Formats: sequence, structure tokens, C-alpha cells
Amino acid sequence: MLVVPLVLSAAAAAEGISTPCPAIRPVTTNRAVFEQRPSSLTSRVSRQPVFMQAATSGGKHQSDLTSWLIRHRSHLLLAALVVHKCTTDGLTRWTRLQTSYSSSTVAVMCEVVKYPLIATAIATYGGGRREIITVFKQAFQRNPFANTWIALCYTFNNLLYYDALSALSAVAYQVLSQSKTVFTAGLMYVIGGKKLLFRQVVAVGMLIGGALLVQLQEISRVASSTATAGSAAAPSSAVLWGSVLVLFSSFISALPNVKYEKVLKTEGENQWVNNVQVTTWIILWVSLSSLFSFIKVYMRGGVTASIPSVSSIMLSISGAFSGFTLPVWGVVFLKAINGILIPATFKYADNIVYSYAKPSSIVLTTLSASLLSLSLPAPSLLLGVALVVASIFLYSSQPKAKPS
Repeated sequence: MLVVPLVLSAAAAAEGISTPCPAIRPVTTNRAVFEQRPSSLTSRVSRQPVFMQAATSGGKHQSDLTSWLIRHRSHLLLAALVVHKCTTDGLTRWTRLQTSYSSSTVAVMCEVVKYPLIATAIATYGGGRREIITVFKQAFQRNPFANTWIALCYTFNNLLYYDALSALSAVAYQVLSQSKTVFTAGLMYVIGGKKLLFRQVVAVGMLIGGALLVQLQEISRVASSTATAGSAAAPSSAVLWGSVLVLFSSFISALPNVKYEKVLKTEGENQWVNNVQVTTWIILWVSLSSLFSFIKVYMRGGVTASIPSVSSIMLSISGAFSGFTLPVWGVVFLKAINGILIPATFKYADNIVYSYAKPSSIVLTTLSASLLSLSLPAPSLLLGVALVVASIFLYSSQPKAKPS
């Protein structure tokens, strides 16, 4: 993941530079943050991001490296997205099987860790250290309620993520989560009146068929594993419940994804300000969810009404972090990076790069699971994965231009 700051630094410095970059659509940036046009070489070097200063002062070798990063930023971002997605889902699935921990605490800590990451990103390639205080001030002063409902949808998505991976494998989760394409297409038709082309309808049908095959294979896998272990009954209901959680999570995150991308690409909008706002609101929403859970337990008589002591408060805090092993903290860090990597992809690349990351991560996760288990995937699983991957490419493919 160390390539991410290098790529984003080069991408930020490339704003306004006419460097050829295949498959990258130019986007409008916040010139007040990213673009400075000094009159001398000295001032230009001093105002460039840290990585770009090293490239300018380091001679031809670093300059060539920076140019290479700019030319291949779409491919590097794609690789970072795929590796990040596979690692996050695989590690989360493993931790949910190995230990028990609070998903609410993990969700809050993911957002808390984002603050220093955002500050570091701003200081490195987002305008310099002086912009950090400015960005945080704008986040709390300039229309702070703009991203409230977006953060609420992402809160549901974050909380359901851990419960879903407690019941489903990483491959099944990634395949079923592609149902977001179906919900996005439906929302675009209902809200925007945009009709699907025939190839897109076929792609949606392939997606549904592939998801059903993976679902059936997941139920079969769980049933066979529990039968081998001598369990009285296979927990197929847990698999079905996990599938419902994934479908609902995909639905609840389809609309804010479309809206958030539009916000990030709006002229004059600062992506860091929006990141801080969404992060803050997610923390508030998760905290309110935990508070409601506490009130619910209290109303049932599970908590005595007394003034909490310092020791009881410390005991409650330590209890919230029960089960937090080093791999769990790795999940926290990876999920925190996700909040910077995806907006950066929306801003410096486009939807095509993000769309290619989905089938690529499914394929890589399937191959990784087979290598780790030293067994070949079931034919139904391979067929389901192939249908989903093909449907994503078919849905996002562009029709050939008709000759005039």
C-alpha cells in the first residue's frame, strides 16, 4: 500500500499538466488547494507536495519515476484497490472466525484512524501542512450537515459488513455485494429516468444468476463442513441471514455512492473537507447506535441505575476493546485506508477503474482461497464467479461508435 501516497502525490501534482494518461478522464479539481503557479523554480519546488519536491531536487531518476507514476496512475490505483479489497475481506473473515469483537468499536476506530491519515494526506499531496487546519475548519463551518445522510448509509454498510463476513466466505461476500449494480441501475431508472440498454439488462440477469449459484454453493459448503464436524444441523440459516445482510448493505450504499462521487467531482468542492465531514458523522451515527443499544438493555432491567465510577468506566472501555488482537487492528487500519483510497480513485481516475477492481478482486480472492485450502473451487462456484465477472464487464462496456 506504500504505492498509494506516491501515486496520489503525482496525480495531485499533475493537475493542470497536460501529461498523456490513457483511460483517464480529466476531472475538475479545487484549484485553491491543488494548483499553484509560482513565477520561479524555487517557489514552485517549495509549494509542490513532499514527494514531488524529492522528484524535482533528485535529478533525472526521480523525475522519470514521477512521470511514470503519472502515466500509469490508473493501473497503479487499480492494483492498490484489488490488493486492498482482497486483503481487507480475507483478513476480516479470518478474524471473525478466530475471535469475537465488537463491530461497533471497530467501525468507530476505523473512522478515528482516518483523521491522522487525512491530515497526513493533506500535508503530503493536498496543499501542505498549512491546509490541515483550514480543511478541518471548513468541514465544521461550511455546510456541516451536507453529508449527514450519506454518512448514515455508510454507517449501516460498515456495521453490516462484519456480521455478513461472520457467516459468509470472502468470495461469497464479494460476489453477493455486486448486487449493488442491480440496485444502482434501479435507482437510476426510478430517480433519474435512465433506461437500461439491452446488454445491461442481460448483464443484470447474469449477475443475479451468478449470485444465486454462489449462494447455493455457500450453503452446500457450510452444510458439508458441519456434517463432517459432526454437528447436529447445518447452519444454513446463518448463510441465508448473511446473504440478506449483504443485499441490504448493497442497497443502502448504492445511492450515497452515486451522490458522493458527484460531490467529489463538483467544481469548487474539496475532497478532504467532505472526507472529514463523512468521517465525523459516521462516528456520531455509530455512537448513537451504541447508545440506543445501551438504553434498550437498560429498559429491560439489564443495567442498574447508578452513578458510574471511574473504575466502571475504565472497565466498560476495556470491555469494548475485548478481542482486539493485532489482526483486528490490521482490519481497522485497512478499513481506514479505504476511506482515502476510494475517493482518490473517484477523483484522479474514473468509474471504469473502480469497476474493474470488483471483478479483479473476486478472481484474486477465489484463487487465493483455493491456494490456501489446497483444493480446487467447486464447478458451481467457478461458474457463478465467471457469470458475475462477465456481467460487470458487459454492463460497463461502451457500445461501438457508429460510422458517420
